[in-house]
Amino acid sequence: MDKAAGVASFKITCTQDMWDRTKPGRDLQADSHEDAKPRRLGGDQGERALVEITLTGAQLVDYLKTLEEDVSGGFFADASTEQLSRRMYDAIAPVVDRIERGKPPTEVPAAVVDDAAVPAAPDPSATTSPS
Repeated sequence: MDKAAGVASFKITCTQDMWDRTKPGRDLQADSHEDAKPRRLGGDQGERALVEITLTGAQLVDYLKTLEEDVSGGFFADASTEQLSRRMYDAIAPVVDRIERGKPPTEVPAAVVDDAAVPAAPDPSATTSPS
């Protein structure tokens, strides 16, 4: 959360429905990331209904807390979005973890939640040769 709080901006690419279902609005507490407006993407990404959301550090912290609440089953958790929230958190957290304090990024940190666009790591058992 400390690293997330320290970024000027962070981009998330996902489907509109993924964003709508994982951001709060269903509970009594309004978080700062509620103001973030998804921007529809063009080209191939737009054809797959992907949007880009740009969050400030404070908004990213609020959003991560919301996701964590749904994943952990906290007081305001929405069990119907647990898997969606886990997928978003698992995509965002590693990008935030790679941020180095005091070292300005060359571009805005970004997480893409689209398994068709992000190649999966190769299966280690497929690349190992028999001894």
